[in-house]
Amino acid sequence: MRKKLFKRFVSVTMAAALIAISLTGCGKTGEKTSNQTGSTDTKEAASDKPDTWIADRTITVQAYVDDIGYSLPKDINNTAVMKELTKRTGIKLDVQYSPGDSDATVMASQLAAGTIPDVIVSYLDNSTRPEFPLLLKAAQEEMFVDVAPFLKNAKAYNHYIEDGYLPSDAYKNITFRDEFKGAAYLLPLSIARVDRSSEYNPQDAYLGGMYIQKAIVDKLGIDPTKINTQDQLYDLLVKIKQGGFKDDNGNDVYPLGPKFWGGSADALKYVTTGYNWGVSEGYNITEDGTVKHEAETDYVYDKINYVRKLLAEGLMNPEFFTMDATRAGEVSKTHNSAIIADVHNYQDIVYQSDEWVPLGPLNDFTGNNAEIRSGKGQNGVWAISSEAKNPEEIFKFFDYLSTKEGQLLCQYGIEGENYTMVDGKPVLTEDTLQKLNDGDTDYLINNVGASFGLSACVFFGFMLTDLDPVSDFGESRPGASSSTTYKRSIEIATQYPHTYKVVPGLNAPAYLSADSMADVKSQMDLLNYKEMLVQAMFASTDDEVKKIVESFREQLKAAGNDKFEDYLKQLYDEDKSTVNFYVK
Repeated sequence: MRKKLFKRFVSVTMAAALIAISLTGCGKTGEKTSNQTGSTDTKEAASDKPDTWIADRTITVQAYVDDIGYSLPKDINNTAVMKELTKRTGIKLDVQYSPGDSDATVMASQLAAGTIPDVIVSYLDNSTRPEFPLLLKAAQEEMFVDVAPFLKNAKAYNHYIEDGYLPSDAYKNITFRDEFKGAAYLLPLSIARVDRSSEYNPQDAYLGGMYIQKAIVDKLGIDPTKINTQDQLYDLLVKIKQGGFKDDNGNDVYPLGPKFWGGSADALKYVTTGYNWGVSEGYNITEDGTVKHEAETDYVYDKINYVRKLLAEGLMNPEFFTMDATRAGEVSKTHNSAIIADVHNYQDIVYQSDEWVPLGPLNDFTGNNAEIRSGKGQNGVWAISSEAKNPEEIFKFFDYLSTKEGQLLCQYGIEGENYTMVDGKPVLTEDTLQKLNDGDTDYLINNVGASFGLSACVFFGFMLTDLDPVSDFGESRPGASSSTTYKRSIEIATQYPHTYKVVPGLNAPAYLSADSMADVKSQMDLLNYKEMLVQAMFASTDDEVKKIVESFREQLKAAGNDKFEDYLKQLYDEDKSTVNFYVK
């Protein structure tokens, strides 16, 4: 019955995606032997077994995470890390990945078919991601094991039941939803032991946004960190156009090019920061306490008109929103873009040379250019199938991975071979560090099998939680304090520091998942604000712009946006930490 109900759910919510999905064979797997689901010596371990012993069995894992799938060892159980894990716990793994149109559609198909193995693992940084309705429906139909009874005696996951440990979204909306009445089916991953979201650490600072050619900075004699307003950005683009700069092929550069990974409206978050009033995925609250969508304010026109001016004056590549990923990378690498709208300090085009430096960041509508953080987050989720045998063994294995001992093995590999302990902290051996610096991922994945900070076998880094690597291991990720690969990435983060501003709460659309909002959500899912913005930005006349915006406003109203805004206001009035609104 559960499978039939779930199949009916999927047919309604993801029909189009499932028609398009194309699975290739059985997918990639890190273990080619048949699956052994039961254990042979769960409780009666021999005296020669270590204290960490769990059971002699194979756990089959289905990953809906492409980063895991494309970094799986050819034979995971023959890697040094997995051999050591088996020696300690008795467990072997069969990790599977099935490519498709998207990981979410593959998951929907397999959940509907009831073909999931012992464990599934998925992307899920919060409850607004498209995977969550699928996972929630499966949990509601008890397709997963209730792991709540296992948490109290866990070594790492015991923290999940501590007050304030889990992010609010993870606690209230994912793991301990009221409707579950104390049960827990979905376990978030990558939870920080200590909330350091307000701390700036150049060693692991991820600086995304606009980057400008260093040669142009020097020629114009500007300080790129002082370009902080929309007017200053416009003036800079004009100066670049007037400067007659050429790309590597002798062509005129475009002052502002698309994001490095392809044309997208997403890059507007960096280009039109001062007009991004809808700080919570399109929504915010006015100073008098009224919740509105950005489209209902004049900011929508400010944003549209600013971009229209850039396009009209040739200051922005006309394919800014549509350029494919291959060409977008090419126009960046050939310096056809004076400014890349969005790239980051861990992209090779940035860290392999000194040709690009960060620009800005621009001030937001409050006049502040601090990067907004919402506090602790997560980076994935896993669940145990209700069909799995001896689920407590499975839970204990993944709990062990997240102990300090387990994390050291998963991230650094084998002591004496891949690292040595110096003053109580792991330091990569010269050979392993060289492999990391040279980007020899084949060796690191297939021979060692450790994650090395998601640089090699992603699975063993992705499946960790209760993280505090700086305290535990003395650095934010393996090799961060000694690796030369990302030396420039850290130099950039040191030379161009950002400040952080913590605004707790979920993005407003997260609350569309409430049962009372089901009718609104079904209609709101049909609307695309970014698509409307792009359409308006390329409109032929101002009158046409107005018609496009007014039409979208009417669609919002018809979808039940007023009802949703009232609901958001009620939540926010009761607890300011529920929605990440902020005002001047």
